[in-house]
Amino acid sequence: MRIAAAAAFAALVVLAPAPAGARTSKSFPTRVQVTAKEFWYALSSRSVKPGQAVIEFVNFGQDPHDMRVQKIGTAKVYSVPTVQPGDHYDLSIELLPGRYLLWCSIANHRQLGMVATLVVKPGTA
Repeated sequence: MRIAAAAAFAALVVLAPAPAGARTSKSFPTRVQVTAKEFWYALSSRSVKPGQAVIEFVNFGQDPHDMRVQKIGTAKVYSVPTVQPGDHYDLSIELLPGRYLLWCSIANHRQLGMVATLVVKPGTA
């Protein structure tokens, strides 16, 4: 009987939720939303902290759009495929400190103004 009671108590301790305000070691990625419309991008935040991030690309326009992401001064370009009107795509990316250029690569959309800059710096909320 004592063994069963001890086992039940141990299970409660293991399954008990953490106290309110307790810190966990799990960190969540930064999220930033990029809204696309003819012919501009709007960012939910113009600056974010370095680390894992999810860039949510949302097409609220009437035409298909895509997005390219490049850290200025580097050759690597991340791609969001063509997103139809009303749809979205999540791009998971590791953001290092610096400035990132975002643009639509479809036809002449970039020249028409579908360009934005995201700044990544420590201490940014």
